[in-house]
Amino acid sequence: MTPAVNTLCDAALETAYRVAELLREPGRVALGARRALEGLPASLMLPGWQPASLLLGHPGIALLHIRRARDDAAWAAVAHAHLAAAAEAAGRAGPAVVGDLLLPATLQARQHGGYARLLERAATAHAAYAEARAERLMGRWRERGPGLAYGDYDAITGLAAQGRALLTAAGHGDDAAARALSRVLEALVAWTRTVRADGRDVPGWWCSPERYQVPRDRREFPRGDFNVGLAHGICGPLALLSLARLSGRRVAGSADAVRRAADWVLDVRGADEWGPLWPGRVAFDEEARRSYGDGAARSRPGWCYGGAGVARTLQLAGWALGDRALADAGVAAMAAALRRPLPGPVHADPGFCHGRAGLLHVAVRMASSSGRPELWEGADRLARGLVADFDEGAAFGFRQVLPDGPGPGIDNPGLLDGAAGVALALASYADARPGAAGPAEGGTEGRTPDEWDAAFLLG
Repeated sequence: MTPAVNTLCDAALETAYRVAELLREPGRVALGARRALEGLPASLMLPGWQPASLLLGHPGIALLHIRRARDDAAWAAVAHAHLAAAAEAAGRAGPAVVGDLLLPATLQARQHGGYARLLERAATAHAAYAEARAERLMGRWRERGPGLAYGDYDAITGLAAQGRALLTAAGHGDDAAARALSRVLEALVAWTRTVRADGRDVPGWWCSPERYQVPRDRREFPRGDFNVGLAHGICGPLALLSLARLSGRRVAGSADAVRRAADWVLDVRGADEWGPLWPGRVAFDEEARRSYGDGAARSRPGWCYGGAGVARTLQLAGWALGDRALADAGVAAMAAALRRPLPGPVHADPGFCHGRAGLLHVAVRMASSSGRPELWEGADRLARGLVADFDEGAAFGFRQVLPDGPGPGIDNPGLLDGAAGVALALASYADARPGAAGPAEGGTEGRTPDEWDAAFLLG
């Protein structure tokens, strides 16, 4: 590694720690997050501050402090304070969010001990909730026929997200979580099979327009659609099924389900002068004709809907199936995403979901496992830009940029769109970059030490 890259890694870690300092006090963080949302128009449809949420509240911020505590054990108490605030909020919010405690509590316990009672109670409650939800959704499927909503299966609030929390708990030895995970995986396997909808044979994850939450979607996709991305599309279930197989958690038909979904994702890809890319969504009529239009005009580069999230998912699927060509297709897609000039909104957005932090972290993950120099070069560029963008005037060091919102953006402390996600991406870059001499032994994944990115179905 050159001195310049070494200096950049030091700066990336220093920036991450500056953000951690700004996110130290749970009460101050929550107050700042709520104030940032005051007066914003409802038309922005922001999810807001949700204190018990892994992606939007204290649990995701705790992940940053758990990482900080690896270098300074005093920060374990800061992580605990955020976990305590999250647990109190989860007690008020109910079983739908208790699973969001599992990842940070597991990582905190692994590093510092304790949390046995919290982990047992959270795993038991989450397993019961997720298993009941899977059974309810499958019952609806059997009674009413095909037609899903994104929230049934996605990586934000759907079975893919709940299954990832169960996979964490099952790996910690919780039997109830392991049983519930099997029910979730069985539902996702079923939804990858071909169904008959509106007179056509289509993939089972078809989303019915009757279940859209946003009226604009009904106008754009009057016969429904097939979402491609990792946040709300088939790549969420595909990533979970692949991670479960890699962890030894397999159900009947899971290999075929991974193959069906991965093949479809490859089928709908487009290309431009820089390489492969994907549309965020495929309309029903496009799927019925097997003609997917101009993917380049509808593509994004980021984690949520774009090339980075799809690329990592294909790599995971390739590993799960022992299919090197499929995994290599994912690496090629990530290389293309890093070569391609960033659209203006992405270039302005430092956040993880659809901004540069998500691109950086996926690049680091895939560079670590593939050893491809161009992936590290792309990661270097992204890290350098994020370090330079640290804002002394922002409450948490980085602001969430809103394309249709107020000037410089809003102060968001969270993991998904806010400062915690940017800081963790920079810290992981600094951790991984010095040891990136080549692919991990045997071609398997070289994990980042803290595995926080399970929150995003990346590992």
